Amino acid sequence: MPGYDPVRDLRDSRNQSNSETRNSAQIEEDRPERMVESPITQGPLPNGTDQGAIPKESVTHGEGSMEPIAYQPTYRWSEPTTILTPMTIEEMERRRFRSKNPLRHKERNADESVGGRIRPYAEFNAENGSVAEHYNKRQNIDREARESSPIIPLKRFNNWIKSALIAMYAQPALGEHAQARVLEMGCGKGGDLMKWDRQHPSILVMIDVAEVSVDQARERYESGRFRWPASFFAFDCFREPLSSHIPQEILAAKFDTISLQFCMHYGWDTEEHARVMLENIAQNLRPGGTFIGTTPDSETLMGRLEAINSEAELSFGNENYRIEFEHRYEPGEKPFGNKYHFWLEDAVDDVPEYVVEWATFERLAEEYGLKLLYRSRFDQILADGYDKPRLRSLLERMRVVDPEQVAETGEVTPAMPASMWDVCTLYIGFAFEKVEL
Repeated sequence: MPGYDPVRDLRDSRNQSNSETRNSAQIEEDRPERMVESPITQGPLPNGTDQGAIPKESVTHGEGSMEPIAYQPTYRWSEPTTILTPMTIEEMERRRFRSKNPLRHKERNADESVGGRIRPYAEFNAENGSVAEHYNKRQNIDREARESSPIIPLKRFNNWIKSALIAMYAQPALGEHAQARVLEMGCGKGGDLMKWDRQHPSILVMIDVAEVSVDQARERYESGRFRWPASFFAFDCFREPLSSHIPQEILAAKFDTISLQFCMHYGWDTEEHARVMLENIAQNLRPGGTFIGTTPDSETLMGRLEAINSEAELSFGNENYRIEFEHRYEPGEKPFGNKYHFWLEDAVDDVPEYVVEWATFERLAEEYGLKLLYRSRFDQILADGYDKPRLRSLLERMRVVDPEQVAETGEVTPAMPASMWDVCTLYIGFAFEKVEL
């Protein structure tokens, strides 16, 4: 028996393969042409016909006529006459972020860690995106993950601030009606659902420009087993009237309270957009109803910018936050469109915001029948709330303040580092009442 010869064996193998190919071609030429009636011209195949048995090659429909057989799978998910539209990239992103699988949200690039923590997403470039894209890309995390945030004392305090504004200025308006109605503009991921649940609303309408955030707010509502109805809408309420997206049956009755938390500064780029926002509030808030909100304090922002010695320097902040202006303006010189970029650790990634000049805001609000009831910086709201037993108890339960420290020093100070307190004191809370014009 001959030994192993790789050159000879390879040559023999090729010769055998070529011979088989020629034989196969000859057989195909000698085979008579198969005639198959077209499913296109003859309609559906009879019951019991195996569609998978239809040959895939071309078929004859007449003398010299050759056409491909229509696609006829044995099993199909859609009707034969339908065409499925491919998902867009945005739809795929929304579905990916709604996934409950934590592995889908793991960071792929470990080099993008900041301070030893892995960011859920790469740094956001504000020049190439928008506010909606930024919040759409932020990961929706559970309570345990939120509690491990490096700025959790700040987040607790901000949540208490919103609870305090609701208790002091929304609750009285809501209490006047057994069927209290609430509108939240800029609802985000629905973080205030539990706050509103304590007010027992008859309906809560939630709006946000970030569609993924609205989806996550809806999921949070559906999983929370709340006993009141809620409606969710994704559009920009600084640029479009509510009536263009919300059914008239929802808007027919006015709202008792409208809330705008940590988002008004995104719509202060032009007077037109500011007026659209105020028009949406004034048209849909009942007389005696309240409009509450939070926004950066223009006086504090400009004061910290002015405190920088160098005229060329346009940024300030610390290890927890940074603000960088594009230009320096004199007070009152640019009431709209005074743009800066804001970075807040574990929350906001270099997103464009606009200074809400308070004097201009209050003047415009008055034009729309909104009378100022309250305006204070967050440190003053802390002092005001501490005087109220219910809000003081909430402060302690949320671990915003240390009661032993307050008893020892006599000062009401939050349990957080000074660098985080600098962030908190950038903001003010406010409340307006709708009056008849």
